[in-house]
Amino acid sequence: MAATQLENGVKKEKAEVWTETFVQNGDVSLYVKYNHTAKERPNRPTVLFVHGYPDDHRVWSYQMESLKEDYNVAALDLRGSGKSDKPKKQKAYNVRRIFEDLEAVIRFIGNDKPVHLVAHDWGSLISWAFVADEQRSVWIKSYTAMGGPHPVLGKRSAFQMAFSGNPISLYKALSQLKRSWYILYFQIPFVPEWIWRTFSKFFWKYTMNSGGVPKNDILRNKSKEEIVATTVSNVNLYRELLRGETYPEPKHIKVPVQVLIPLKDFAIRPELYRLHERICDSYREYTYDSNHWIQRTIPDVVSEKIREFVWEIG
Repeated sequence: MAATQLENGVKKEKAEVWTETFVQNGDVSLYVKYNHTAKERPNRPTVLFVHGYPDDHRVWSYQMESLKEDYNVAALDLRGSGKSDKPKKQKAYNVRRIFEDLEAVIRFIGNDKPVHLVAHDWGSLISWAFVADEQRSVWIKSYTAMGGPHPVLGKRSAFQMAFSGNPISLYKALSQLKRSWYILYFQIPFVPEWIWRTFSKFFWKYTMNSGGVPKNDILRNKSKEEIVATTVSNVNLYRELLRGETYPEPKHIKVPVQVLIPLKDFAIRPELYRLHERICDSYREYTYDSNHWIQRTIPDVVSEKIREFVWEIG
């Protein structure tokens, strides 16, 4: 609950105040917004939200507002996005560098203790790999994923469908290939960055429409500068995915996992999650009649599933 104070003998609720700071990982500064750290409120569970592309921490605004009175909640801007530093070299966006970012933020927010991780889109891809890493997973108490599979398992699922000999599975594989066109597009040097800088508003509206973000959502109102800050530098995530050091092979996930699958996702078919349960000690999934930005289209449902899961795990 919110803290209370006495004013003229009357007890009043003191609103939660958001704090903004930067956490350092080497020469990269990472923007973090939070209500409390585990050091300040050690008896509360701590939840860290990780956004995807082309987002920043604000994509989690509904969930942070909903959970702030019961939990320590925090969201960061990944390197290359929002207010965080934007390294220029492609290799700076390798998943192993981002592992280091996440650990630095987790240790700050969690006061060197594990936290509950919630992620979407690229944040989910990265976080799947994080919780599948034996050394990194010690920092996580539970993981809630949405809008993104583990990149290795997702790719493997697509190939299995394509070569299964089943016409329906082949159709689904081709459907996924069509949805993934932008991954190949982002491999083109310079052009995607120029397009985003030049036609920011047009392509932001196109992306929001494609992903099912509601017409009245404040995310649609970003300025050109804000759009560029979340779309240009981190194009290198896609380049590093295909042309950089390969993702670690996922073998075993001890952390309890729940997956919220939007069935109308314009980017990811639900079949791409089919192999994940095999490597998880504790796995559950839920499907919803939603497009990609599920935390914006059904925010209350997402918030409640996070609340229930965190409460259960403790």
